[in-house]
Amino acid sequence: MTSPTTHAIVGSGNIGSALAQLFARAGIDVSIANTRGPESIRQLAASLGSSVHAVPLEEALDSDVIFMAIPFPAVEQFGKSRPDWTGKTVVDTTNAHYTPNLAETLQGRLSAQYAADQLPGADIVKAFNQLPANTLAAELDPELGRRVIFIATDSPQAGDRIAALVGDLGLAAVQLGRIDEGGRLIQVPNALVLRNLIERPLS
Repeated sequence: MTSPTTHAIVGSGNIGSALAQLFARAGIDVSIANTRGPESIRQLAASLGSSVHAVPLEEALDSDVIFMAIPFPAVEQFGKSRPDWTGKTVVDTTNAHYTPNLAETLQGRLSAQYAADQLPGADIVKAFNQLPANTLAAELDPELGRRVIFIATDSPQAGDRIAALVGDLGLAAVQLGRIDEGGRLIQVPNALVLRNLIERPLS
C-alpha cells in the first residue's frame, strides 16, 4: 500500500473520469478508486498520466479530500465504508433528481443534507455537479477566462479549501454559502444547474 494522496476520487464513471482529467491537466496528484478494484481503472489512470493513481477503495478513503462521484442511490452504502468520517472533506458531486422514490428518501432534506447524514463527521461540500461531465472536462482557452464551479457548504473552512483547489485546477470558484441556502440553487433542477458560466478578468 502506498501513501494516500491528499485528494481522491471515488467513482470512475463520467463525472469521476472528468474530475481525473482536470487533476491530470493541472498536474495535481489524485487517487481514483471504485468498488470493482484498481485493475478496472488502471487503463484510465495510465491514459491520463503520472499524476492519476488507481488505488483500492480503502486507500482512497484515507485521503483528506474525497470526491464522491457515485450515483446518488449508492450514497448510503458509501457512507458505511467508514464508521466515522470526522476530519474528512467530502465533495458531493451527486445529482439525485431522477432517483426513484426520491421524496421518500430525502424526507424534506436537500440531497447534500442527506449525504451529510450518511457520512457522520464529514465536512460536506456540494460542488462539481452543475455541469455535464463532457463540459466539465472540456479544456477552455485561458484567454477566454475560467469556467465557474459553484460551491455550497456548512463549513467555511472546507469551502475555502475546495475553492483554493478549484483555482489550482484552472477553474473559478464561486461560493454560495450554506447548503440550505446556496446549496439549494445547485440541486437539480434549480436555478444554477447547467449554467456554464465563464469568469473573465476585468479589463
